[in-house]
Amino acid sequence: MSKKLRGAVVGVGYLGNFHAQKYKNNPHVQLVGVCDHFPAQADKIAAELGVQSFHHPQDLIGQVDLVTIAASTQSHYEVAKLFLQNGIHVNVEKPITATVPQAEELLALAEKHKVKLAVGHIERFNPSVNELKKHMKNVSTIELIRTAPYKARGADVSVLHDLAIHDMDLLFWLTGSEIESFVASGTKLVSPELDTASISFKMKNGIHAIITVSRIAPVAQRSVRVVQDDCTLFANTGIHELEKVEKGPGGDELTKVTKWTVEKADALQKETDAFVDAVLNDKVPVVTGLDGLKALRAIEDIQKMIGK
Repeated sequence: MSKKLRGAVVGVGYLGNFHAQKYKNNPHVQLVGVCDHFPAQADKIAAELGVQSFHHPQDLIGQVDLVTIAASTQSHYEVAKLFLQNGIHVNVEKPITATVPQAEELLALAEKHKVKLAVGHIERFNPSVNELKKHMKNVSTIELIRTAPYKARGADVSVLHDLAIHDMDLLFWLTGSEIESFVASGTKLVSPELDTASISFKMKNGIHAIITVSRIAPVAQRSVRVVQDDCTLFANTGIHELEKVEKGPGGDELTKVTKWTVEKADALQKETDAFVDAVLNDKVPVVTGLDGLKALRAIEDIQKMIGK
């Protein structure tokens, strides 16, 4: 294909700046420009990347074929709606929107206008998560842990929408099952929204799962533990270390330990490249709008149970 897709990023704060760089790295995309609610930020990032600065998303209509939206969660719906209505493919950061009805409307718009709607659940592109999935069979239990020190960025939503939504998407993907039932608890400690949460699930295929998240932890941790018939798998998904503990010769105790690492990869570049590939070759996105909706719907149900 000789003609490049014209792309842009809306919302070029900390994360959006990286999204713009990944577009620049993709040989099939011409990064037309960047857009931000704060003109000075748009101008700064545009100058650094050598592209045009836009101060209003509507100014990109007619200028682009695809966009990534990395603005605040509260603005996802309005911005994505604008582009979808104008036949422009959209990759939106997680969570897909602030509410389930908003997400449902975006899915309907994408279908109506025959454009791609992808959601940035980046852990699907984590090499250690993909490696772990290859070894999963006859699973009984999955434990997902995600903790981080407190940062004001992201605190406009609860820890469920900020962190747990990553693991909610992973839980659906790794188990290939829907939720049968769950119990949840959580606490507010330093922000107006939930800062910690623990959720225990029973999936319809019989797998039990636990998601634990905190954004006030002393250190960052991202891990997945899988208990199977004949072994336990563990992946430290932040540093890409894996461990498999199998039953020894007697068959009674888990004694044989195998450790290995997988090569680090640029997950955000992989996410960007997959979205571009879906647009170029008319493929279903790796993480669809429906995937984003499913994760958000589960998170909202959990928030209702906790009731805070």
